[in-house]
Order: sequence, then structure tokens, then C-alpha cells
Amino acid sequence: MRTFAFCALILFTFMMSACSNTTPSGNDYSSALTASSSSFSSSTSTSSSSSSGVSSSSLVSSSSEVESSSSSFSETDSLALTWVTVPAGSWTRGTTHSTQSLFAITQTEITQADYFAVLDTLPVQKLYGDSLPVANVSWFDAVRFCNALSKMLKMDTAYTYSSIGPGGVLLDIQANYTSESVRLPTEAEWEYAIRAGTTTEYYWGTATAITYAQYASSAGYINVASKKPNAWNLYDMAGNVSEWCSDWSSAYAAVAELSNPTGPSRGIERVYRGGSWNTTAPSLASNARESALPELAADTRGFRVVHFLPYE
Repeated sequence: MRTFAFCALILFTFMMSACSNTTPSGNDYSSALTASSSSFSSSTSTSSSSSSGVSSSSLVSSSSEVESSSSSFSETDSLALTWVTVPAGSWTRGTTHSTQSLFAITQTEITQADYFAVLDTLPVQKLYGDSLPVANVSWFDAVRFCNALSKMLKMDTAYTYSSIGPGGVLLDIQANYTSESVRLPTEAEWEYAIRAGTTTEYYWGTATAITYAQYASSAGYINVASKKPNAWNLYDMAGNVSEWCSDWSSAYAAVAELSNPTGPSRGIERVYRGGSWNTTAPSLASNARESALPELAADTRGFRVVHFLPYE
């Protein structure tokens, strides 16, 4: 079943559904980013990428390649998601050395069309468009999207909770990192993916930041994949909208040897990464991190998701 679900996810093509352009109700909040130090090393090689748009190719389960593919599932509503396999490898943040198993991550941030196709609703957006990233979503909203998409794909759900409290808060929530499911990336997976084998402060090195990231703007977010991707063909990992991660926020361990770290088991705030359309350049750094209460949404914050194959 696991193999069938993964193949169904990776090898077929979703059809993009039309996203409603009517204005629903909701709230906006603001956010900012701070940075911490980290570095990266990988034993894997990377594929070349094109700046002309989202590419599509065969997805392989090889630790020596990073490729993208269109994936599909047919339901009443349909959506278009392109997934990129992130190879197994290792990286270092300060004195913490981590190894990561292979996983698949969406090539772009979840769009408004994607969100509407899965949940049949859309929060108030600063700007509206099928190919614009969905924003103004709380961490709980992102979790609900993950669980709903997992069900559409006939997978297990990664997140369980006892009940829904005021404001849509999911009470007693727990994440299952060993099931085959769609979920938010862990903070470690996210940083491993943005770096794509680089050890520089920014994944584009000394190139011009604006060609890779939408930032320092008063206009707002732009269509996903409008900028150049990183070396693993992932778009908008920096800028456009910052992205929720699955982890509770906490200080990093001073010294550690970790395998597929998932963060602390409890906390107050959830991590988000990547900077956004209105932040300054330092917030785009691959090690920049921030956190917020999981019930808070912001028009600067969205998410992308991973398809997880259980660690073996």
C-alpha cells in the first residue's frame, strides 16, 4: 500500500482547479524574522536547475539525484502539485550534526488554488490569484490541509488531536513522523532543503538576491516560481511568504548527533522559516528562523508540505 500510494502521488498529473476569487472573511497579523548560525555539508550530488519555470521530470528514489515530477490524485476538486525528491545526506549546524533520510517536498509554496482544491475554502488574502501562494494561514490551518491531502491520497494522517477548541485550535495535537503521510517539513528538513548542499549564508552565494527571492517589497507576494530556484530546483525557499515548519520552537542543542530530528515534544510557539515579501535581506539567510503562536496567521506567512516515507 505504501509503494502504491507513493507512486500514485509521484507519477500522475493533477489538473489545476479554478480558485474562487470572492473575498471571504478572516484576519491579518504581522511577523518578523531573526537569524541563528548554522552550516551544511552533504555527501550527495545535485542536479542543475532552470530559471525559466517549474520543470517536470522522472522522480527517482536515488540518494545521488534530485529531480522533480508532476504528481496526481483525482477527486471532485483537483490540484497541481510538483514534488522534488530530496536525497538522503548529512549537514551540520554549529556543533550539531544531523543526517536526513530521503523525502519529497513540494517544489513551490502551496498556492491559493491548491488550498481551495483541498479544503474548499480560502482565508482573506492580501492579493488573489490561483498561482499566488496562500497566506494568512495559521499553523493549525496548514495542519488541516496536510491531513485533508493525506486522506485524498488514501494515506495515514500525520496529525492527531482530541478536539477543536475556540479559534480553530487543535487540542492535544500530536505528530506522527513514522507514518506515510503528507505533513509540514520539520525544521531540519526545511533547512536541509533550502541549503541544497550549500554552506554559504544564502543559497545563491554572492549572486543578486532579488533574482532568487521576493523581498523588501510593499506590493506583496508574487506568483510562485517567478524567481530562480535553488540547486535542488526548489522555488521561493527564501522570500515571497515565510513557511511554517512542524516543530515546536526551542533553542538548538549545544552538542548533538541527530538522525532525522523532529524538534521538542512540547512548546508554546511553532517555527517558521524563509523570510517573506516584506522582510530585509538578512531574513533570507538559510539559517534565519522565527516562531509564532500556532493559532496566529499573517499575510506574510504560508507553507509547503512534504510527502514522507517512513524512516527505516
